[in-house]
Amino acid sequence: MLFFRYLILFSIITFTVQLELAIGSEPKFERQVIDAKISIGYGLSIGDVDGDKKPDILLADKSQIVWYRNGDWKRFVMAENLNPRVGTRFLDNVCIASRDIDGDGKVEVAVGANWNPGETTDPNKSGSVHYLIRPEDPTGLWGSIKMSAHEPTVHRMHWMKVGEKEFRLLVLPLHGRGNKGGQGDPVRVLAYVPGEKPEEGNWGSELVDASFHITHNFDLITFSKETGEEVIILGGKEGIKGIRYSSKGNGGSPWKPIHMVKNPLSKGVGEVRAYRGNADEGLITAIEPFHGNELVVYTPPSSSNEEPTRTVLDDSLSQGHALGLADVLGTGKLQVVAGWRGPDKDGKVGIRIYEQTDDGWKSHTLDDNGIACEDLKLSDLDGDGKLDVIAAGRATKNVVIYWNRGSQESN
Repeated sequence: MLFFRYLILFSIITFTVQLELAIGSEPKFERQVIDAKISIGYGLSIGDVDGDKKPDILLADKSQIVWYRNGDWKRFVMAENLNPRVGTRFLDNVCIASRDIDGDGKVEVAVGANWNPGETTDPNKSGSVHYLIRPEDPTGLWGSIKMSAHEPTVHRMHWMKVGEKEFRLLVLPLHGRGNKGGQGDPVRVLAYVPGEKPEEGNWGSELVDASFHITHNFDLITFSKETGEEVIILGGKEGIKGIRYSSKGNGGSPWKPIHMVKNPLSKGVGEVRAYRGNADEGLITAIEPFHGNELVVYTPPSSSNEEPTRTVLDDSLSQGHALGLADVLGTGKLQVVAGWRGPDKDGKVGIRIYEQTDDGWKSHTLDDNGIACEDLKLSDLDGDGKLDVIAAGRATKNVVIYWNRGSQESN
């Protein structure tokens, strides 16, 4: 229902649930710090960098793009200071995307840099998009090409599969060009089209969407298990929007909006993740508002005449900034993993796992004041069939793996 409605604005029924620590089977994770000296840790990505069939960890840090090799977790610098100085300083990197787009078993890597959110007009002073060129030895420095055109305030990116062997690099700015305080031109979401030899710089571009004012993040979900079709779930000032790619049409844009969730009670959506099982099954989770305190889930209605339900899982986050959605605990149900980077009312930062049980949503503390969470990813790093949690901490300046060791009985 929720994932098949086209451009419908929903009013939302909202519930707040009181979370309690689950009693009985407690998740067990083993914490390993693999880097305690990062600068900010803006963005993480997971992928096989060296072709050994093991997922590695990639990080967009303040001035460097680095990767950590699965196994010994040795750190390698891929690129540094990708742009000339703006004034007297280099501007920060801000995001990274990795995915094997050519089928050789090794990821291609793109980076967003020149982070300058206060400059929304001049693309020479704000934002840049780079494709990294793989060297023969991936532990060495990588080359790069810079896209000739981009929007200011480049903020997030993903590689999206749009055909059997066809991909786009999706790039999301924070603001529309010239936008001030969420007013003005809308955010232009762009898709970069790699040529036959992307390292030569022959990239095209397509406009994906220009309807939101201020956007913070987006997710990709598998819309069809049969075809592998992927769909964009975009969060922003106006709510949450789905966008499909279709090569069929009458010569117009291949990017088609498919639904809108509008939440009049929030001040916009910061982080967003989604899951779709079938036509009647889906779940969206979000942190609201931007850098907000509320962790919420949206569940689809049981019929087309009903409204989706917005449930507040937690309203105590401080600068909620990281989100994951998957069956981390192996229960057959989805869990939400959320991290925040600002000290909460107890003066703590950290990560929690929120589990849906027969008695409602329960929370588990994954990290209690050990990481000011800027970003997190979920991936099975050791091949044991269980999803591990990987997180980067801003003020705590660390990259941490939380190894999933199953569950243990609590007293």
